Amino acid sequence: MLRDLTSVPANRFFNFKLVAQSSGHTELSMPLQPSYLQEGGVVHGGIISALADTCAVYALLPGLPENQNMTSIEFKINFLAPARLEDGDLRATARVVKQRKAVGLCDVEVFQKERLIAKGLFTYYFFGK
Repeated sequence: MLRDLTSVPANRFFNFKLVAQSSGHTELSMPLQPSYLQEGGVVHGGIISALADTCAVYALLPGLPENQNMTSIEFKINFLAPARLEDGDLRATARVVKQRKAVGLCDVEVFQKERLIAKGLFTYYFFGK
């Protein structure tokens, strides 16, 4: 399992930055680009979901043994406000709710400035290499 954020091509593509990481908590940021906008002129929900998902993964990784991999089981995300290009970078925070031998659960919030724009719950399955 790749554990360095910048070693993952998708993370470099989206220009995710690690802001903070501690036991069971991670914060990432991402600058917005015009190519992230959907038809209504706001940031596409899939882009916001990618940031939230990645933030959850990096909250769980410190508690995952080196001989383990992980994959998403499911996630639910509620979009609470539109993200606009002119309002600046997005910032996601993830908190581990529960991490067991085979399953992990994270609560994630995505902000633009101080405005909460999305809230999600992400579940992952852990398995051996």
